Amino acid sequence: MIKKLTLTTLATMALLFIPAQAEGMKCQAGKCGAGMTAEKPKPKADTDCKGGSCQKKGKTCKKGMKKGMGSPLLLPLPSAMRWVEKHKDNAQLALTAEQKTKLEAQRDKMMPEMMALKSKIAKQAKEIKVKCKKDVALDEIQKDVEKLATLKTQATMMKLTCLRGIKGTVSKEQWKTLKSLQGVGKGKMKSMKKEMKCQAGKCAAK
Repeated sequence: MIKKLTLTTLATMALLFIPAQAEGMKCQAGKCGAGMTAEKPKPKADTDCKGGSCQKKGKTCKKGMKKGMGSPLLLPLPSAMRWVEKHKDNAQLALTAEQKTKLEAQRDKMMPEMMALKSKIAKQAKEIKVKCKKDVALDEIQKDVEKLATLKTQATMMKLTCLRGIKGTVSKEQWKTLKSLQGVGKGKMKSMKKEMKCQAGKCAAK
């Protein structure tokens, strides 16, 4: 009698288990029955954000300047005026009213000129890119490249003039303090490297 009950019980459990197992397999395949929820596959990490183009998953790649435009300068230089704007009221820097006035005048003179140059540089770079795609004669493209180099030279000299003007307005101690506040110094020029990346069009999108 005990053996018969045991066999009967085992058979009943098997009959109950097999449909449940089958339903579970259906659920994993996204074919659940009523009242059950399928396990959704985990989304793959978006690792195709290379070269400024992501997969279309509602995500945006980190990028600064427009792809292909590059830096408006011939070489990377620190954006010291941005440092001044950020820390001008810091007690450690201790800028005098006269120093602030001089720096503000330099900023107001330089910014419009630099923005106009950047616009011309971007436009010129775009024209060169278009002509390359259209297989325009290299002689003609060379003229455009030389014009672009001239514009970038002007922008670089303007940046150097700005840097020289700031260093000429603040004391040596204030310049050291400004770099320290910005996180630059002792071989770990983090902020300057960040500025360089931004100038090369590799800023992180905020």
